[in-house]
Amino acid sequence: MLFREIVNMYEYNNHSTLNNKKMKISWKLFVFCGVISTVISDYTFIPPFNISSGTSIHSTALSRECLKDFTLYLETLNETKSDGDNWALQMFDATAKFPSGLLSYNFAELGNFQQCINIKFKNISGKYCLGNAVVNRSVIYETSNYSQRHVYLKNLMMKVAEGHIFAGNLKWGICLPDGCTEKDALQLMRMTDTLNMSISSVICQTKYDPYLNFNVSEIYGTTIFSTFFLIIIISTLLDTTKKSKEKGMVYKTFKAFSLLNNFKLLFTIPKRNSMLSCLDGIRVISMIWIVTLHVYLGYLGGPLVNSKDFVNFTDSWPSMFIYNGGLACDTFLLIGGILVTYVFFKKNQQHNMTFTKILKHYLHRYIRLTPSVVGVVLLHITVVKYLGSGPNWTLMVDLAGRCQKSWWSTILYIQNIVNVDKMCADQTWYLNVDMQLYLMSPLIFWSLKKSPRLGIALLLLSAFLSMFLSFTRAYSYEMSAITNTHYLRGDLDVYMNQYYFKTETRATPWLLGAILGYVLSRTDKIIKLGRIHLICLWVLNLTIIVTCILSGHSTLRSSDYRRLENSLAIALVRPFFATSVGWIIWACATEHGGIINKFLSLSIFQFLNKFIFSVYLLHVTILKIIFLSVKTPMYFGIFNMVYDVCGILMIMFWVSILWILVFESPLIEIEKMIFSK
Repeated sequence: MLFREIVNMYEYNNHSTLNNKKMKISWKLFVFCGVISTVISDYTFIPPFNISSGTSIHSTALSRECLKDFTLYLETLNETKSDGDNWALQMFDATAKFPSGLLSYNFAELGNFQQCINIKFKNISGKYCLGNAVVNRSVIYETSNYSQRHVYLKNLMMKVAEGHIFAGNLKWGICLPDGCTEKDALQLMRMTDTLNMSISSVICQTKYDPYLNFNVSEIYGTTIFSTFFLIIIISTLLDTTKKSKEKGMVYKTFKAFSLLNNFKLLFTIPKRNSMLSCLDGIRVISMIWIVTLHVYLGYLGGPLVNSKDFVNFTDSWPSMFIYNGGLACDTFLLIGGILVTYVFFKKNQQHNMTFTKILKHYLHRYIRLTPSVVGVVLLHITVVKYLGSGPNWTLMVDLAGRCQKSWWSTILYIQNIVNVDKMCADQTWYLNVDMQLYLMSPLIFWSLKKSPRLGIALLLLSAFLSMFLSFTRAYSYEMSAITNTHYLRGDLDVYMNQYYFKTETRATPWLLGAILGYVLSRTDKIIKLGRIHLICLWVLNLTIIVTCILSGHSTLRSSDYRRLENSLAIALVRPFFATSVGWIIWACATEHGGIINKFLSLSIFQFLNKFIFSVYLLHVTILKIIFLSVKTPMYFGIFNMVYDVCGILMIMFWVSILWILVFESPLIEIEKMIFSK
């Protein structure tokens, strides 16, 4: 009908006095666009049903309430005459139509989420439903399928079905009356599916759904949060108004929570002369690398309008410098192992290991870490689901629900053993591994004290056993060293739960670090290497680091899965990388670092190092809030990603200041008071 009106207008103007050549060309383009839009309308996802009669709707197995509301929706849509009754038109307008950019791998059409959930007409409200689609090979060849008549599109859909193209963001948004259930939405979306992408599941939400059911866990969490902040406010007021300097324990305890006192401590950089000052720079650089990786993974989760550009970048070798940012976690494990043995043997000259000292050793670690972890748990339980909205926001609501059930395993540092599939905060897996290895440290101290050679031999044997276990699990479960492969195959949980989160398979860097820490603590005399030897060792280790980062770019990305190569990469890359970083630390600590040591030991890194723990704990949550709040497909580009990384780092700096003042500094001061006696 619209096309006919366009043609009539064109014919009228063609016989009129409009003889301007440019005007004629414009009209021809307008007619061409009308033809294209008419052709495409035959395949538009909405409306797939006969709006004038609604017969196809009545023949479906919709619920009674949905059928009533949806019939009213169709009738109103046909008879909209004024702004007062345009709610149905808004609902139609908010629903996703035929996707543009399919050839750029834009497989997500989200519609207009905000417009949909804000619709209100009498007793009808808008309900936004997001469908997850799966491409079935069998339906691609059906004669009724749109892609059957377009060879390139058919081939494209076949590549998606066979897993040759990452399309984890196959999503479709539809706006319905709130009387419709998720089952109704599934029925309607299957009717609208022109490309025959099988709708596997649908998640619906209204404006208020994510915020309903304020449960007992949230009440308890809010109470704890409120009490904590109340103590901080009172202690800060006491610190600012108290003129006399009291020395009582109660006053000192309250002062430990003072924002004024902790702010001064946070922005004070003490002068120090440590052989391990290079660790500050290594930590900061590693943390930036991890944040960059997680921003990249945010794009991987989509939705993207140009997934093809993302895939092309992922297949290029420069992407490996981002993609392999997970190696920075092995750097943190290495540093953790170094500090455990170095601090013990450097400060405890007599190496006494009484029960009291061991208990103090454990309490120090637990008190140092747990307050900030508890804060993250409380954040997820109480606040996080109220900080955004969007088509995918239900994932954040589910995350809050997981924290309400598995919070206890988080603060006990065992959720990589129990509740693995229900982790409260995924990033805390590293703390679990580090804490469980820390529990072994008294045995390490004892063995190194009794016989250094035997102790080092046992640590090396344990490291090799961890590597062997990594290899056998990778080989047994047919794991890929390239995580994207697991996204494509849909078995990412196996990789994470059987290898990535497990202490026994991630222990090698920490154990190697424990050896290095002991060696450095016993280095009374600086060993001087010759210039030639030093240059060769630096070149060798930097080469190993680059090789570990770029490893697998061509071999492991082959379309043919290579079981042995992937298993060897999983078992060897992380230990070799950690060993090379360990060399850098040794060289810097023994005056062989030169300009690299001077750079890594800069005072700016000493200052920024104070924020590392809070940034690690919080940045994943902040990124989830940002990416799960996305309401339209994003555009991927290198500059966009750099911009996002810089923005996240700046946000995390300010958020970390608050987090340290509230959760870290007070307990550190209290710990000093407890253990100073």
